[in-house]
Amino acid sequence: MISYALVYAMVYGGYSYLDPEYIPDERRDFIALHWLRCTKDVEKCAEGVAAESSVGTWTDIKTINEKVLKLYRARVFRIKKVSCNSAYIWIAYPMEHFDAKNIVQILASIKGNIFGMGELLELKMLDVYLPKDFISEFKGPKFGVQGIRAMVGSEKRPHIGTIVKPKVGLSADEWAQVAMDAYTGGVDFVKDDENLVDQDFCKWTDRVDKMMDVISKVEDICGRRVLYAPNISDTYTRMIERLDYLEKIGHNMAMLDMYVVGHGAAPEVIEYAHERGIAIHAHRAGYAAEARGKFGCDFQVYAKLWRLYGVDQLHVGTGVGKMEGNPALIRRYAEIVREKSVEEKMHMLSLAQNWDGLKNVMPVASGGLNPGLVPSVMAIFGRDVVIQAGGGIHGHPDGTKAGAKAMRDAVEAVINGEGFTETMSRSNELRKAIEKWGYLKPHEVVAQMEFIEKNAEIIAGIILSKGYDAFTAIFG
Repeated sequence: MISYALVYAMVYGGYSYLDPEYIPDERRDFIALHWLRCTKDVEKCAEGVAAESSVGTWTDIKTINEKVLKLYRARVFRIKKVSCNSAYIWIAYPMEHFDAKNIVQILASIKGNIFGMGELLELKMLDVYLPKDFISEFKGPKFGVQGIRAMVGSEKRPHIGTIVKPKVGLSADEWAQVAMDAYTGGVDFVKDDENLVDQDFCKWTDRVDKMMDVISKVEDICGRRVLYAPNISDTYTRMIERLDYLEKIGHNMAMLDMYVVGHGAAPEVIEYAHERGIAIHAHRAGYAAEARGKFGCDFQVYAKLWRLYGVDQLHVGTGVGKMEGNPALIRRYAEIVREKSVEEKMHMLSLAQNWDGLKNVMPVASGGLNPGLVPSVMAIFGRDVVIQAGGGIHGHPDGTKAGAKAMRDAVEAVINGEGFTETMSRSNELRKAIEKWGYLKPHEVVAQMEFIEKNAEIIAGIILSKGYDAFTAIFG
């Protein structure tokens, strides 16, 4: 911690935004945790971020007054310096500064102009704390984990999902046949890929209509209820039209590409869907454009916002597949969307959050998964998760149906406490999948997560003293 005795004169626009004595109000104050590196003394830059994101500007102005400063300015209440020009900073924003339920205005403040400030060489919004009075303005998920389970008729087992591959190019008939093979092999959930909506080769309405026939056939043949999430991402008007169509035909789920759909449209579209009994599966495509690198927001910021908006399922990473993210960090993301509250974990640069009764979200593990990774995925997530594999199902040597069965057999082996060797002796599908893709021993993943938790205080000390590069070196 720095001494504030020598920085009293460091002001931005003639007014101070440093307030080390300030104690945030958990009911009314937003808190943003940032990493920054800049061209000036860190205290000056911290004030610049607080000023630019609240009531200030680059110079003194005649129009500001004590009321504005007292009620609406942001306050830097903690700085943890790493060097003279880099630090972690904690900023509190009074709820009165914001337009209540207008998330666009809020984000234009706390993650707006600040990322374009020339004096900043690095700026990462690592996490946000959402105050209780703000959370109460939102309905959150309508279905959550238990509601999704009720749709499928499952209890305490992971759901198995797939994305029809290739991503684009199949006709509606071809697409529906792949889905049929996946369902009859044991999959619970099928979804469009993030970049498939209404292309000429596979029109949205054609695909949805054919999938309704598939779902009906699966129920007749297998006696199981299954889910399908058609991608409705588009302009607001078209998304609403598609939800109206799904309501008309009695369908219960849709998918949104949350990051690219945007913060203005997504909450209203989700509420509209929920009013019609339609659950929302959320894809996070695009988030990494700012989650990785020297500027932007960590994924946990979006995970919190999207739970607030009301998504019912959300991609959070895998910890073991093709996407970035250490297993311990991915588990943290799952906790954020699934638990009633989470405590601060500074070794993960993650703030506390109480959801005040808001329903939870079913986390989705997706990206580079195959049957040999199932035990490790379950070690990270437990049983309340959708384990979703595209290539890891459709790339099976014997095709999609065999790939789906291999995934199902892998899940059941873990649930029953059965070793993979024993399961493979009676499951040719699982054996062939392991022969192609291999097997990751879950105890290696568990040991990694346990090491991080056991040494959390030491790791936090390293990250807070060495800077954000130390965090990325540990957690990816």
